[in-house]
Amino acid sequence: MNYTVKAAARATGISETRLRTWERRYGIPLPSRSPSGRRLYNDDDISLIRRMAALLDAGMSAAQAAEAARSADLTPHEPPAVQHQLVGVIAEAAERYDESALVEALRQAIGELGWPGALHEVVFPALRRLGIDWETAGVPAATEHLATELVRRELLSAVNALPSPASDAPRVLLACPEDERHDLGLAALALSLRQHGLRTLYLGADVPTADLLEAIAATQPDAVCLSATSGVGLASMVRASRTLVSARRVRLFIGGPATAAEGSEAAGILLPGRIDEAAQALARTLAG
Repeated sequence: MNYTVKAAARATGISETRLRTWERRYGIPLPSRSPSGRRLYNDDDISLIRRMAALLDAGMSAAQAAEAARSADLTPHEPPAVQHQLVGVIAEAAERYDESALVEALRQAIGELGWPGALHEVVFPALRRLGIDWETAGVPAATEHLATELVRRELLSAVNALPSPASDAPRVLLACPEDERHDLGLAALALSLRQHGLRTLYLGADVPTADLLEAIAATQPDAVCLSATSGVGLASMVRASRTLVSARRVRLFIGGPATAAEGSEAAGILLPGRIDEAAQALARTLAG
């Protein structure tokens, strides 16, 4: 049986936009085309889409889910990652707009796993679930915004609770390039760097390259870290990183899901995917 993209979206619960994105970025799936150029999905394509969605819902990154779905490597000796129970608690609290329940679950996750573990094992999967629910089930986007801002509030509180770093400690400037608006992971990296005793200057999301250059000139940091989570953000990162490297002004580090999931032509030292490992690598480099 053949399905149009609209029919495939209805059959799988994955939006037409998301299906096109998966095809472009990950080759999931690669439907045939009609003589007029319309996508035609078969039953195997539908199964592949459903596997990809299930693996994402289980907490895998998009790149990992695509690889596993494509190879159908779901045998008992290598099962997909099991979600932490607090993923559902946080997502459901956000969908109820229940701030107190969400914060309580977040603090429980931090207490059990620490900040990096809580983010990778609970917060990011919960946000992915809210994003999927928005695209497939009509859940308002405001629920994801609520969860993100409450996590941000707790992050800032944790940063403020830390002692001031030594005045001669290395300083790291952190920013998302222009058009990249998802900065939660970068904010968490700033916290981890502070926990390692480094000074941080956090500029946040959507920083134009000209402003970034001005901030570097004014503060003379020992390193700059750029983060991108989207294709648009990655394109901006490539442009910004090349400008920084050509200016030879600073040691540059890059990271974020877009660099791992899509590959990167950005200049700079690529950091590990996990926030705690990225902080350790950056701190070791600056200490050397």
